[in-house]
Amino acid sequence: MRAIAYVVTTFVLLAAVSAHAHGPQIQITNDGGKIVTRQLIADGPYSNSLTVVKSVYVMPLLDFNGVWYSRPNSSIDPILGVPAFPSGPGFAYGYDLADGGSQLFDAGSILSLAFTDGFKRWNGTSYVDARATQLKAFRGSNASITSPAENFATTSDSGPFDSLNLPTVAANYGSEVAEVHTSLRFALIGDGADPVSVSPDGVYLIGMRLTSSQSGLGASDPYYFVLYKNAAPGAILDAVNALGFSASAVQFADAPEPTATVFVVMGAVAVGFARFPRGRRS
Repeated sequence: MRAIAYVVTTFVLLAAVSAHAHGPQIQITNDGGKIVTRQLIADGPYSNSLTVVKSVYVMPLLDFNGVWYSRPNSSIDPILGVPAFPSGPGFAYGYDLADGGSQLFDAGSILSLAFTDGFKRWNGTSYVDARATQLKAFRGSNASITSPAENFATTSDSGPFDSLNLPTVAANYGSEVAEVHTSLRFALIGDGADPVSVSPDGVYLIGMRLTSSQSGLGASDPYYFVLYKNAAPGAILDAVNALGFSASAVQFADAPEPTATVFVVMGAVAVGFARFPRGRRS
């Protein structure tokens, strides 16, 4: 009976955890008619507080079933023994309702993610074209998605650059209410077409911005992913520093050892020198 009770209790706890496990999301807000990108939160809850504005998100590229995905949360599923969240991040935008305010992202509007430049690779001194290698952003779990076109976007060497649409914003943000989110995956494509093709190790850069069909809501400032695959910590830090952003605008997402130690040290230094003003809602 004790064994049965243990199993039942374990599954109840796992169910409780999974009910709130939506994985990594970037908190976004509507600040005075402009989309603002904030902290990347590894897992829910996403709307307990207003987080700091961020412009650069640094995260590893890790293999899952032959595809190299961005993985800002490296948690492992305790039952299946595989990544709990193979990729990400998506976006969470329910803070306005959680804060007792009105819904600032209009029901029926559509948020879109657009690449702002081609995919770049760090060569040790500067960012250069990644050549055949591209990055694919997509909804769902199929890295080989080819339709519908609005559900995925692939980088290109020249413009116009691709974009994808996120799900339509629901009234009161639907059943998730304050924890509303929309998940995305990002896959490295070595030959520009096949997600399981071989891709070079290194540090990569992609610029993006968020837009909305909502009248009067302006696009976000450009923000950036710095993605690294089997890269040395020093190369990663050099690539980040080359962007010229303040330490407070950069976030190092979940990182496996040995790079985690370096990032923790850098984070401690940043806390010592950077100011983090309290966000103000409009």
